[in-house]
Amino acid sequence: MLRLRVALIAIALSVQGLCSTAFAADDETWALLKKPGHIVLLRHSNAPGQVQESNDMDFKNCAIQRNLDADGRAQAGRIGDAFRKHGFKQVKLISSLYCRALDTAKLMKLGAVTPQPVLNQVFLADIPAMREAGAKGRALLKAVPAKQLTVLVSHVTNIQAIASVQLDSGQMAVVHLDPAGEVVVDGKITVP
Repeated sequence: MLRLRVALIAIALSVQGLCSTAFAADDETWALLKKPGHIVLLRHSNAPGQVQESNDMDFKNCAIQRNLDADGRAQAGRIGDAFRKHGFKQVKLISSLYCRALDTAKLMKLGAVTPQPVLNQVFLADIPAMREAGAKGRALLKAVPAKQLTVLVSHVTNIQAIASVQLDSGQMAVVHLDPAGEVVVDGKITVP
């Protein structure tokens, strides 16, 4: 039964991704970041493999977690370079406690990184946890100062729960809150 539930959720997420509205081109999306109120949701860089993890593990012990590989570390550096190329030398960085998310944020070299447990990985099959992660993530977005560009580094499932958008490793979604406080996805940015 659990496998069927997970399969149905995966299908629903795939269909939602196919039916989503068209996004602005990367250059247009980068330009939005210069307007107050936009926030970046970044899925951590490439971290292959499978490791059994939980949100009660020792987050300082990277050896028991999935970690960035060489491609992931290089990808994080390129993401930081892309921000600088577009005129952002420093941003507010908030990250999940997982090593792969913290390392992504640090390797961008755009400022100090603030760990935030609200961004810790949530598991797709845990529907109540997905709802809670979405609500807490949206509350975090509402607390971000509108005039300071902020990048939240998290995981695919958390970003899905917060903004109903699916991202590849190292991909970003630029979002803002509408007058009703709902998350609006303005575009995606992929750094080659």
